[in-house]
Amino acid sequence: MRQLSRFPFALTSAALGAAGLLAACGGGGSAVTPISGSVVKGPVNGAQVCAYKAVAAGKGDQIRCVSTNSAGAYTMEVDYVGDVVIEASGGTYTDEATGTTKTLSDPLQLVLNAQGTAATGVVTPLTSVAYSLAKAGTGGVSSASFGTAATTVASQFQLGSVNIATTVPTVTGTANAYGQILKAVSQYVANGNTLSSFISFSAPATIQSAFNTAYATANGSSVNFTLGSTSTGTGTGTGTGTGTGTGTGTGTGTGTGTGTGTGTGTTKNLVIGVSIPSLNNNTTVNVGNVPAPSTETEFCGALANDPTFKSLGGTGGTLTITRCSFSGNVGRIDASLSGVLNLAYSITYTYN
Repeated sequence: MRQLSRFPFALTSAALGAAGLLAACGGGGSAVTPISGSVVKGPVNGAQVCAYKAVAAGKGDQIRCVSTNSAGAYTMEVDYVGDVVIEASGGTYTDEATGTTKTLSDPLQLVLNAQGTAATGVVTPLTSVAYSLAKAGTGGVSSASFGTAATTVASQFQLGSVNIATTVPTVTGTANAYGQILKAVSQYVANGNTLSSFISFSAPATIQSAFNTAYATANGSSVNFTLGSTSTGTGTGTGTGTGTGTGTGTGTGTGTGTGTGTGTGTTKNLVIGVSIPSLNNNTTVNVGNVPAPSTETEFCGALANDPTFKSLGGTGGTLTITRCSFSGNVGRIDASLSGVLNLAYSITYTYN
């Protein structure tokens, strides 16, 4: 499913910021994204939490690392626009099943999109399951494929509409539904299984029986979970055809079959170029793993949701679009900025 409401125009702020325009108008002028969240299995103290540029295979270049506090919480600022993998490893936590202190030896991940506004990332074994599903799907890791997988994981573990990447599980005292699942994960491991086998989710049918048993032990009530193999971003097609023919001495038969399949999950690398002739300024911003539009209507239709309009309007500036076009893999916006500065500029979006 395309998520064009965020792209390409949610990136305009970053491009203008890189060119120095938003700062000139009194805006933030920065693509820094503040990220806050927790690492829970239960709360992990002293875990290293690192942000990486997301690539189809998983983690790309490391952006920065921080550590969690005694409650498992962390905060960081990411100077990057695009999809980001958050990975937590190390640190210690009190195991919900055994009450013993353990080290987080298996890294846990989630994926979010950094857009220059505050983001939340709660890292748990369930977000790692979603990460594994996204990684295995066609198109690989992106915030879009992770979001689809996270919804599937929440459904399979009977969490309804809970956003597993932003909701903090309660695992001590009276556990919430999310916390009860994590208690079951701990019991699953205490029963002789491995955390890595759970978060890889490569054999969900095998996990199912053992997890159902663990849940009943950990929470004192039985729930039957149906864990099925799920992939994102795939498409298949099949077709069959038969034919018969009769006639004296001869016979012919023909058969045709067609099949089509569609899938989602394909993302592109986006190069944003900002040109300001009056300032002799040419700036380029590279963003990985973004959904690409296919028509001019899709490209230009997202202007109404552009956060740049709001940010500039709040500082007395006005952004006027004079032209919007899209052809092949290149979109272009010509615009004028008025307020503290009066400038004409153009922005090109090239999806590779």
